[in-house]
Amino acid sequence: MVELNKELFCNLGDRSLDGYFIFNAAAQNFSYLNRSLSNIWELDSDEVTIDSKLLIERVHPEDLTHVQACYKECIKEETENKYEFRLQFPEREKFVRVSVFAVTDGEVKFLVGTVEDITVMRHNQIHIEQINARKNITLEVLAHDLKEPLGMMKLIASSMKEGIAQTGDERMINSLAFIQDMCERNLLLVRSMVNKEFLKSSVVEIRKERADLVWELRDVVRFYKRSKLGKMKHIKFTSSAEQIYLRLDSMKFIQVINNLISNSIKFTADYGTITIHAEEYESTVLITVADDGIGIPEELQAGLFNHLPETLRPGLKGEESGGFGMGIIKAIVDLHQGKIWFESKTGAGTTFYIELPK
Repeated sequence: MVELNKELFCNLGDRSLDGYFIFNAAAQNFSYLNRSLSNIWELDSDEVTIDSKLLIERVHPEDLTHVQACYKECIKEETENKYEFRLQFPEREKFVRVSVFAVTDGEVKFLVGTVEDITVMRHNQIHIEQINARKNITLEVLAHDLKEPLGMMKLIASSMKEGIAQTGDERMINSLAFIQDMCERNLLLVRSMVNKEFLKSSVVEIRKERADLVWELRDVVRFYKRSKLGKMKHIKFTSSAEQIYLRLDSMKFIQVINNLISNSIKFTADYGTITIHAEEYESTVLITVADDGIGIPEELQAGLFNHLPETLRPGLKGEESGGFGMGIIKAIVDLHQGKIWFESKTGAGTTFYIELPK
């Protein structure tokens, strides 16, 4: 690094609210460290200059392996990289984003970069993702819960209409016909709304960030179990580890899981079992959504992900299919550089497998 560039970088750092640093990789100490960086870490800048390991001690234990891997990657590559991780403090945590690149000055390699406190942004994003996921689950539960009473009202109105037809009371007959029509319209409206919301929130570009898959899946299952659907089906979640971190677009991927669970509910009898499981491997994670429902007929399996009309079929209680759910599921998994497949046997249930890179 030439002296002029270093001077300019340091002048910018002295005036910035973001952290600026120049780290000597060989000597394992900072050639430059601005006050904002030590403020983000809530440490004394002089102490950090003397002992750089103080910064590592602030890293959240769950993110420590991630940070160590990032450091090795930076040393090996001379391109700009961006990383996010958490700092741990008593009863709270911070999210930081580090932009860093390696520069060689003579025979000495330096890591030069900036640090941004993104805690508020990440908390807001997490909150938005939770609201969106719960909104879609709520719509799915609402569609299911409304199906039965609206269908019953339509049936009763039809029965009353047949009986009153003998009396010739045209006003009452027309009123019951109106009730029938409104029940049918509202059933279609609710299903259409669910399908459009799923489509609208799924076709946009994905934004992958590091996330705890176990926490995300557990939150979805918890919400289903608290609903009426959870009382009619046994919905379980298991995982091979307490935390499984990988890069994904949480909002979109939870839509995938939500849609698979919704399909299992449609084709599993009351008090049947639906199991979601996450298994961590060295470089991948395998998520399974399994049920003991009626299964997928062999003649429908080949076109399941291809939007083919012949693959559409109503659920056990007459629930309608939007026709594009499985295609979107595969598209989202593909955007995550993942794979999706399934095994199914008529009368024995279905298991969907999703493999994602870590």
